[in-house]
Amino acid sequence: MNAEKRLGAHTIQLASPVAVLASGCAAGRKEGEGPLGKSIDVVYGDDLAGQDSWEKAESHLQRAALKAALRQGSAEIGAMDMVFAGDLLNQCAGSTFGLRESGVPFYGLYGACSTMAEALSLAAMCIDGGFAARAAAVTGSHYCSAEREYRMPLDYGGQRAPTAQWTVTGAGAVLLGTRGPGPFITHIATGKIVDAGITDAANMGAAMAPASVIIGPYPKGRCAGRVLQNTESKGGEGLYRQRLQGHNIYTVGPLILTPFHLSQQFLQGAYRVAGARAG
Repeated sequence: MNAEKRLGAHTIQLASPVAVLASGCAAGRKEGEGPLGKSIDVVYGDDLAGQDSWEKAESHLQRAALKAALRQGSAEIGAMDMVFAGDLLNQCAGSTFGLRESGVPFYGLYGACSTMAEALSLAAMCIDGGFAARAAAVTGSHYCSAEREYRMPLDYGGQRAPTAQWTVTGAGAVLLGTRGPGPFITHIATGKIVDAGITDAANMGAAMAPASVIIGPYPKGRCAGRVLQNTESKGGEGLYRQRLQGHNIYTVGPLILTPFHLSQQFLQGAYRVAGARAG
């Protein structure tokens, strides 16, 4: 098999950079009050977003985010050749019902926290491969529906664990195409499944910590994994020490991340994760 676009076990290089044409997002009240509130296109004052169930609200958020992206890109939904979308509900119900009126070929995805990265990756590869000229990547979630789906339904009034996180009530959409001012997608680095045996459903930080970085013997000068910035190379195998920012493991994760990666000789020195410092 001819795989000239592959740079290593996890990384591919697109033959032609894929342009980000536009983006849009919609969210609930709590997110609108947060530090990113001014960047959100549509903020709803209640978590039902005018619907009669949390699940319907999750679908509505995806529709609103996609409409905002199309509006920003001065495009119609019919201009999209494909839509890659996912959510946190069983059988991608949020995306299915949210986008069923679009009339565009639909690929339902489920990657939980990685769904948007997965959607962008697959959409970019389809465009680079000549299977589409334009495609949309969409994802969304809802705190209340996620609690009902995975943990304790809010109706029970259960006490939240100290490690419990707050699933975003919101959605985002990105339009991709062959031509545009950018930014561009030039490379795609796909992670692998890392299971540290965490069984506590209220401690996602611990479950996600081992997968926050994937560093291995790649060609010199190349990296794969969720890597945001190279800081120095190490030896002929091309191992890298990384500076990590913004991953969803908060303050509990570094306590697990540090000994895990140091034990694997993946990281040396100090690094930052989501504002926390460990070393």
